[in-house]
Amino acid sequence: MTNTELTSVPATKLKVEGLQHYRRLLAYLRPYRTTFAGGLACMVVFGATDGGVPFIIKYILDGVFAEQNKTLLTLLPVVLVVFAIVRAFCDFGQQYLTSKIGHFVVRDLRNELNDHFLTLQPDFFVQNSSADLVARSTSDVVLVRGFFTDSVAAVIRDSIRVVALLIAAIYLDPLLAFVAFIAFPLGIYPVYRFGRKMRKLAKHGQEAVGGISALMQESIIGNRVVKIFAREEFEKSRFRTQNNALTKTFVSSERVRALTGPINEVLASLVVSGVILYGGYSVLHGLRTQGDFIAFLISVFLLYDPFKKLSRVSSSVQQAMAGAERLFELLDIASTIRDSEQPLALSGANNIELRHVDFAYRAGEQKVLSDINLAIPEGKKVAIVGFSGAGKSTLVDLIPRFIDPAQGMVCIGGVDVAKMRIKELRARVAMVGQHTFLFNDTIYNNIAYGNEAATKEDVEQAARAAYAYDFIMQMPRKFETTIGEAGLTLSGGERQRIAIARAILKKAPILILDEATASLDNRAEREVQSAIEELEKGKTSVVIAHRLSTVRHADLIVVLRDGRIVETGTHDQLLKDANGEYTRLYRLQFAAEEGERVEASA
Repeated sequence: MTNTELTSVPATKLKVEGLQHYRRLLAYLRPYRTTFAGGLACMVVFGATDGGVPFIIKYILDGVFAEQNKTLLTLLPVVLVVFAIVRAFCDFGQQYLTSKIGHFVVRDLRNELNDHFLTLQPDFFVQNSSADLVARSTSDVVLVRGFFTDSVAAVIRDSIRVVALLIAAIYLDPLLAFVAFIAFPLGIYPVYRFGRKMRKLAKHGQEAVGGISALMQESIIGNRVVKIFAREEFEKSRFRTQNNALTKTFVSSERVRALTGPINEVLASLVVSGVILYGGYSVLHGLRTQGDFIAFLISVFLLYDPFKKLSRVSSSVQQAMAGAERLFELLDIASTIRDSEQPLALSGANNIELRHVDFAYRAGEQKVLSDINLAIPEGKKVAIVGFSGAGKSTLVDLIPRFIDPAQGMVCIGGVDVAKMRIKELRARVAMVGQHTFLFNDTIYNNIAYGNEAATKEDVEQAARAAYAYDFIMQMPRKFETTIGEAGLTLSGGERQRIAIARAILKKAPILILDEATASLDNRAEREVQSAIEELEKGKTSVVIAHRLSTVRHADLIVVLRDGRIVETGTHDQLLKDANGEYTRLYRLQFAAEEGERVEASA
């Protein structure tokens, strides 16, 4: 749910959703019921022992000093030590066990988020900032941890302390208890009001954290672009504006949090003043003993501490709920690409067929692909060409089900890919794109990523087949060289050859090449093209071509224009039409390449 949607939702619905978030968060405690029960037992004992403190004070004052009871004097230190040991043990137990549960829940939440991200279709990550997603997975999860380690524990522990001390106070003096607690309900109102404001500010703050993370990520990744266009001051200004807004939100939330304590402090001082005034007069007139009055006064003072903590915990709860809301927004996003409820078995054939396929990225928008009918025989190489924006990448994304058609179907071996198990479908497909992604890991692990069962010999053989072995062996640690984030320590050609080695190792019968040589210079392209030819052997290949020279020997060339197939044929067949789309593409590219050769010779 977006912020725009939130503003239009009735308050009653928001309250219902808030309760659902509470229940949903508490459900994460189920695997740790035993640990939580141990922590709860410690909280109960720790809270209940607070009620014994006033009675110890009473017996000291009345029994030891007023009645001069020496036996009680020798017994009380032992009782105090035992009392302190029990409280210390329970205090340790409740703090350690609740913190342990909090960290376990955070671990489970992060695992669930990561698992969920891996189920979402690729276009989700195009439409959403990766920095914001990371912020939700880190800072929002930390807020939720506070709910378990601080808020839940504090509510249970301090509620028990309040109840125990209330019972003690009422037992010691019902009349004074009535005088003391008549003002306590007044403290609930500011807690309620400030709690609602804290939740709103906390959510705005977490959203701002995602925004500022996105800006910082852009400054890091786009560092070269920023510098070449001399836009450092612009980026500084943009970041500072967002950072100031974030700071303003956090300062506002701290002001609200800071107000809760002082307001309750003033209310408590009024209560204590009333108790002292009324109780003091009653002691002076012999209506109460000093021990009764001091014991009662101690219970009131002790009661104030858990009450104050309970009022402050509301802020933490609201912040945690804001974080939980943002996490659950992510977890509730269902992938549009899912396994069929009754998946069909794959046939042994690897021919590909697109039947009357239409596709638009959003309902009601202009179609990116319209009535695509295409048959790709098994073991053949088909090239997809066309001007930028023709729909080439969209077409090939349909094959491994990165997207699904709005109408029509895509079949492999005569079976609709929408009815196959996604894992089995993608096991048949290897893909190398223009923008190669490599992990910040060793060269060996990046190649072996294509096949987890691969041996060292398999990895080396794949590197040789991809024409990558020689440059790898010149690296400082050879195959164990770490290539840095996104492999940017390597040249474009080297990255492509490692990606091709990874695809070779997968041994998939269907190969998709999405402009795999588009960003390379002529020398690097020749090296990579040799690796691609090795990779294509015996496979059903679908190639998006940037340079037509790389696909002139394809078994079939498909020409797209505005999302439609306008021509099909071999290179020689298509060039026979002097006014055809392919001929126009070829002439434009030939003229551009001829100009490059003239410039190079000059």
